[in-house]
Amino acid sequence: MSLEQLPHGQMPEFHEEECEHAFYQAKWPTGFRCPRCGCSAYYRISSRGRRLFECRSCAHQTSLTAGTILEGTRTPLVKWFQALFLMQIGISAKLLAERILVTYKTAWLINHKLRHAIQVLDEASPLAGDLQVYGNFYAGPTTSWPSDPLAPQEQPVIVGASSDPDTGELTAVKIKRMPAAGFARRVFDLESIGGFVWRHAADAKSRTRNIEVVKVNDGFGVTELGGIWRGVIRWLARTFGGIGPKHLQAYLDEYCFRLNVRADAQETLLSLCGSTNTITQPELVGKDRHVRPIRWTGIAGRRKPRLRGAEVC
Repeated sequence: MSLEQLPHGQMPEFHEEECEHAFYQAKWPTGFRCPRCGCSAYYRISSRGRRLFECRSCAHQTSLTAGTILEGTRTPLVKWFQALFLMQIGISAKLLAERILVTYKTAWLINHKLRHAIQVLDEASPLAGDLQVYGNFYAGPTTSWPSDPLAPQEQPVIVGASSDPDTGELTAVKIKRMPAAGFARRVFDLESIGGFVWRHAADAKSRTRNIEVVKVNDGFGVTELGGIWRGVIRWLARTFGGIGPKHLQAYLDEYCFRLNVRADAQETLLSLCGSTNTITQPELVGKDRHVRPIRWTGIAGRRKPRLRGAEVC
């Protein structure tokens, strides 16, 4: 999707009071709750130009954005709502800065805070039912200055999807970067697939799963999961010029988020902004998102999933 193909055409006009009301509903869907004592009664007060909520019971003061991913932001809510709208297509920080008139640093921080909220949702939403699994490698440009500023590094990736057992239709998709150290032979084996299932599928710890391994070259053209993976590669190349390994997982989660929530992306993002705990810029910058080795054989007393297909290579 391009900017011209956004839902409802042009970006809508947002107003500060309307944004405050919408964010209030996202943060407190059942009404105000004091973060200290849980009381629902409050006064609206102003202090140094800031609008605050003061608890009538314990006199604790809190702001609308306190405790959320917007905590500490100096960016007006209107610009955050514009960014939420544009996240429906997946927009680069450079283009976002131009569209909502903020600095590149601010746009980068907004985008990555939204991606962090998406990842929180992803971790709470494991795949369920029968699974399809597809393996491939992503080679995006990475910065390794000063020796080779555009040295490509292949990153092993597993695309997994829940499928309806009756229709075979995909119901949810996850794409996860795997530890590169375990793929020297460029083969996706039982251990790597088992690690993916163990972390990202519901009930993986308690019972055998029915898993279909979809090969990269199966002789029948591009599979549905293969088509999804090709879409990811095109989007990363067209929008960002490729992504290095450090933040690759954040972008993969963002892409899957749009696939899974479809038309409800903006409303879901707003709800996530109101419910996701604060994360700071240093935490975002220093985060290598969830890339760690997982050995299926190291889990004692658990049954391995049942696989159809030998390996994905």
